[in-house]
Amino acid sequence: MSVKKHQYAATASTVYFSYFMMGIGMSLLAQFKPQFASLWHSSISGVLSVVSAVGIGGIVSILITGPISDHFGRRASAVIGHLLWAIYYIGLLYAPNFAVAYIIGILGGIANSFLNASNFPALMEIFPESASVAGLMSKFAINIGQFCLPLAILLGTALGSGYRTVFMLAGILYIVMALILAFSPYPDQVTGPKKQEKAKHDFNLGVWSLVLMGFTSTAAFLLWINTYQELAKSYGIANPSSLQSVYAVGASIAVLFNSFIIKKGVKEIDILIWYPLLSAAGLLLDYFIKAPQILYLTSLAVGFFAASGLYQLGQSVLGQMYPDMKATVQSWGGFFSAFANFAIIQLAASITARTGAAAPRLILLLNVANMLVGTALAFVVKRVDQKKQGKAD
Repeated sequence: MSVKKHQYAATASTVYFSYFMMGIGMSLLAQFKPQFASLWHSSISGVLSVVSAVGIGGIVSILITGPISDHFGRRASAVIGHLLWAIYYIGLLYAPNFAVAYIIGILGGIANSFLNASNFPALMEIFPESASVAGLMSKFAINIGQFCLPLAILLGTALGSGYRTVFMLAGILYIVMALILAFSPYPDQVTGPKKQEKAKHDFNLGVWSLVLMGFTSTAAFLLWINTYQELAKSYGIANPSSLQSVYAVGASIAVLFNSFIIKKGVKEIDILIWYPLLSAAGLLLDYFIKAPQILYLTSLAVGFFAASGLYQLGQSVLGQMYPDMKATVQSWGGFFSAFANFAIIQLAASITARTGAAAPRLILLLNVANMLVGTALAFVVKRVDQKKQGKAD
């Protein structure tokens, strides 16, 4: 996979760095729940609610940002998204209370929608011959960011300001990325059928199952990275953030492995069927065996099977099915991904508030159920595709 004539090297590099920052940011706020709870005069469940507010922002904006990207271009969406993320990171530091922080969380979700509508379609257009692998590499960049999260925390501590330094630096980096992409070249957006063929699109049960997998594939890893800290402490692990690196290693290896097997002919849908099922098995092992060593094994398994680019694979398939309206159709899956960001984390916050010490293990079972639903949806997609191929033959 290469950038033709290096014409889009700066664009692709910045987009992948944006995904790297996304990896750091996915659970950054969760790492500092006590500090932000104190800063906003709130509680741990209040901070989790702010995390879920990112999902609300995505829900109210994702179906709009997709068409905006298709109509006005990837560059405009990218610049808006990066600037809004800068407001999110810097704004959380100066939020005087929970209510303001919640509104800023919503802005973060809107920022995420603009970037989803720009970055992923742009990569598919920069690398049209290897769109699925390009999408998986975005997940690889996210995983590297998650792996470096403990280093970011250590950096903030070393500089003497802790979380404040980390969040301020993140905001500045997003401003820099916005400036770079404002002047970087982007390729032609239409790499498939022309717009007049849009009426021929077949939106069948398989397509909608694929769209719904935006929820299950996102919820699978979001539940883990935002709630494993309390589970780890209850199992006797003094430094829960160490699990983050193990999880990120598993996810990063899996992305490279998936890229390899896809090039060798393995179908994306088969990965989407088996990986959630194996993730559920790993979480059940964690539920029945209360030992810190098992948590490290589970972190590796969840990283490999749940955070290995399942969402990106689903989005790649959607984009390839509808090449003339990539951002729009991908926004449908993005809508359910954003809904997962809100609903599943809000549900976790509610379970935490209601059940106290029992919550971490109950959340494990919630995630098992979510992954089993994901496997069922993927199976529906495969069956519909097989029927279509049978009719074609």
